Amino acid sequence: MEELEVKTSKVPIVATVFLAVLFVPMGLGMLYSGVSGGKPVFLVMAVVILALFAAVFYLVFRAHRRTVRRFSARGVMRNDGVEFPWSTLKGIHDQLVTRRGQVFIWRREVQFNDGSTAWLIPSKISNFAEVRDFTDKLDCEHTSGSA
Repeated sequence: MEELEVKTSKVPIVATVFLAVLFVPMGLGMLYSGVSGGKPVFLVMAVVILALFAAVFYLVFRAHRRTVRRFSARGVMRNDGVEFPWSTLKGIHDQLVTRRGQVFIWRREVQFNDGSTAWLIPSKISNFAEVRDFTDKLDCEHTSGSA
């Protein structure tokens, strides 16, 4: 089996770092102003800004870590360094979404016997056509459902 590298966009990571540069100092500044100045409005704004950034950070990095890095003769490797051998492959599940009357694959999950998954997000993969052809040919159950 030939190795297939999944070419994932770095835009979400770069955008999250950019947001961190903007929102973390602003949130901390408002937190300081709220505590030192006794203004509860600044405290509330600081908590909202920092909580929203924390949520975005968590979601972006969680998705990045669970995304497939490469397919090899040994198995599937995710971006977090976890490698799943082919012997544990359970199936491929497509999460579908309907937009403007058309059905799209929002996320393709490579599922394993222990319940773990590795994600393929088509909008973030530049070589998704190649990856899709590869995963379509895998000898396992292929399912789909609404996201």
